[in-house]
Order: sequence, then structure tokens, then C-alpha cells
Amino acid sequence: MPDAAADHKPRLAVLTGAGISAPSGLPVYRGGDGMWDRNPDIEALTTASRWHGKAQQAWGHWNELRRAASVARPNPAHEALAAAEAHFDVHIATQNIDGLHGRAGSGNVAELHGNVFHTRCSGKACHARHGAWFDDDLHESVPTCPHCGRIARLDVVLFGEQLPARKMRASIDAARHADVWIAIGTSGTVYPAAGLIDFCRPDTVRVLVNAQPWTDNASAFEQEVLGDAAAVLGDTLRELHAAVLR
Repeated sequence: MPDAAADHKPRLAVLTGAGISAPSGLPVYRGGDGMWDRNPDIEALTTASRWHGKAQQAWGHWNELRRAASVARPNPAHEALAAAEAHFDVHIATQNIDGLHGRAGSGNVAELHGNVFHTRCSGKACHARHGAWFDDDLHESVPTCPHCGRIARLDVVLFGEQLPARKMRASIDAARHADVWIAIGTSGTVYPAAGLIDFCRPDTVRVLVNAQPWTDNASAFEQEVLGDAAAVLGDTLRELHAAVLR
């Protein structure tokens, strides 16, 4: 375990995926009963080059995501990460768009794939100028941008789009400086987020908390905790903090 000076908190960098929100009742995307496995047509509605011609259907799908996220509540895994800020300097990079980390009280969260409660203009120049806006409405008709009148869209990263550069840089920097790097509830197959582990120092403690092992990069972890994140994460974080301070 790396040494941690007594006068500062050890640095904890976290990557989370759909598995951490599954105990809150939100669906996972891949594997078994995953959303994309059950309905392959969703791919067209979540692809940057294809959704615009199916805007009404896309908003129907986005409304479903927004409705589900609005009734979901942070579970003990989200709460454990928020509580960990008392003992760690925490940076969370999440692939989730549900906003549950922030609602649990975590203060340093990079939402790599966006947020389901933000809407933006579909025009790149207009979005770059004005940004996204908070929006928790369920739209029966396709909304429009209040600035230019173009079709509005959910402010999430679609297939074929790049992750926000500033948020990715912050997450890479967190991985490079981490005493502990932990992946929670993610398959490790979605890049570039899954590649954050490769930026860790050789002495960084790397831990997986997931329902099953990673098929790729599995050898990179010193510890695997297999199970429901809501049930096991709190104890895992307490054990990691004690070990880092030894």
C-alpha cells in the first residue's frame, strides 16, 4: 500500500457505471437484461448521426430515462462515496447520467456522459455559446432551443460523440495522482472511461467492486470485491482507508 502523510487525506479516484445505480432501480445498459439488449432499436435513438431524424422517438426514450431517474434515490453505495470525503480526497468520474452522486452529497463529480436533467441546443455553435440548461420536464412534443429555435436534445454524450475534454482531463489527472483507484459497477468495456486505470501510478492500489470480474484489464486490479455495490462498498472503503494509512 502507498504511504499517505498524516496531514493530508489520501487521494481516491473512482469510476462508476450503471451497476452502482442498479440497486436504486435504474436499468443497466449491457448484459443479460440490459436496456440495449432488450431493445436494439434504442441504438438509433442514441447515435449522434441518426437521432435527429427520429427526434420524437428519441425524446420518448429520453423521457423514460428522465422519469426513472426522477423517482430513483441514492442507495448506500452512493452514500458511502459521499461519506468517504471525510477520509479521502475524492474524485468521481461517472458514466451515469442519473445525477445520483450529486444528490447523495458527493462534491467532486465529473459526469462524463452528461446529465439526464440537462437539455441543450442541437446546434453545436449555439450550444458552445449558451451551454445546457436544467430541465426536468417530460416533453410530449420535441422541445426547441430558447436561443435559436432549433430542435433541443438531451445533454448527454451520444454514440459517435467525444466525451467532454475538460472532464476527461480532470479524471485522468485524478487517476495519475490517486493513492487508490476504484471501479464500481462498470463492465470496463466502454472507452475512453475504462482506460482511466491505465493512467494510475504503479503503486496506486486498484480495486474492482462489481457483479462480475472485468474480462479486459482484470490483471490490473490488486483486489476484486464481487457483489452488489450497495451491500459491499461501505465496508470496502473503510478497509481501504485503514490499509492506506498503515
